[in-house]
Amino acid sequence: MHPDTAMNDEAEDVREIQKFAQGFRSLLIPSPAVLANTAILLKRLVLLSDKVLPVKSYFNMVQEMQRAAFLAEGMAADAVQAEGLTGERAAERTREIIREVEAKGATFWSIAAKDAKGELKERLQQLDQDSQRALCTEDTFVIVCSYLKGEVAKQGSVHYLRGQSPDFKETKKHRNPLDLSKEVVLKGLSSALARPDAERGSIERGQIDSGFNHLARLNSLAIIMLDVVEWIRVCEKNGTPCRKIDVRAKFDLSHTDYERVMAMARRAGLYTLRSHKKDPSNRYTLKSKIHQRIVDQAAIFGYTPQKTLNKILDDFFRLTDYSARLGRSPEQVFNALVDQSKEDPNA
Repeated sequence: MHPDTAMNDEAEDVREIQKFAQGFRSLLIPSPAVLANTAILLKRLVLLSDKVLPVKSYFNMVQEMQRAAFLAEGMAADAVQAEGLTGERAAERTREIIREVEAKGATFWSIAAKDAKGELKERLQQLDQDSQRALCTEDTFVIVCSYLKGEVAKQGSVHYLRGQSPDFKETKKHRNPLDLSKEVVLKGLSSALARPDAERGSIERGQIDSGFNHLARLNSLAIIMLDVVEWIRVCEKNGTPCRKIDVRAKFDLSHTDYERVMAMARRAGLYTLRSHKKDPSNRYTLKSKIHQRIVDQAAIFGYTPQKTLNKILDDFFRLTDYSARLGRSPEQVFNALVDQSKEDPNA
C-alpha cells in the first residue's frame, strides 16, 4: 500500500470506527482518540502478520506501540526544549527521536529508566506512568477487532487472530471464527484479554510471548524498511553499490529478514525490483493473458513475477499430490472445496 493511500485509509478508519463503536452499549470506550489509534495500529499489525497468533499477543503489542509513541513524544519535546531548537530543525529533531524511541520499544526504555539516575530517571518513570492513559483497554481492543472484521477463533482456552499478510502461512487455528458482530461474544473476548498473563498456564504464556516477539520483529522490520529504501535511493543516486549483500551488511539483516523487508517495500509502492540475469536452461514463454495475471498477482503479494509464478505452481502441485492420494482428479477436488465453501463460508 502506498503511504498516501495508507494515510487516507487511516483517516477514513478514524471517522468510521467512532460511529461503529456507538452500537455496543455495554462496552466502555474511555477515549475516542485511543480507539482510533488502536484501529490504526492493529490494522498495521494484522496486515504485517503472516501467522495465526494469540489475540493477547496482538493486544500486548498494540499497548507496547502506544506506550512507545507516548514516551517518544515526551522525550522529543524534552530534547527540543533542552537544545533550544525551533522551526524546521526542531521538527527534524523530533522526528529523529520519535523514530529512535519507537524502534527500540517501550520495554527498552522502561528498563533504561531503572538504570538511569537523577532527573533522567525521574522523567522516564513519570513518562512511563503517564503513558497509561494512552493505552487501549480490553473493550476498546475487541471493538476494533470487530470493526476490522478480524478472524478470531478459539482453540482450547486460547483465542487466536489470523494475520492477513500475503506471506501468510496456513494453519487450522482459524477454522471456526467467532461472530464478532455479537456484543456478548465481544464481552467474552474482552474478559479473556483482561486475565493477567501471569495467571495463565506456561504453554499459553509461551505462545503469547512468542507471538508478541514475532509481531515486534515484523514491526521493527517495517520501520527499518523505510531506512533501507532511503539508503538504496541514495546509493543509486551516488552510483555506489547497493547489492543484496550490501543491504544485509548495512542493516544487519538475515536472508529471511531481507526478503521480508523488500517485499514490504514493494507492497508499499516504495521500491521496484530490478531484473536479474536469466538462466538460459530455465526459460519459459507464457501466454500474454497468463503473464499479465501473474504480474497483477505479483503486485498484490509484493513478490517478483518469477516468485509469484513459483508460488502458484507450488500450490497447484500440492493440489495434484493431494488429489492423487484421494484417487480423484484436481478438478474434482477443487470443485468439492468450492462447493464446501459455499455451504459453509467459515470452513
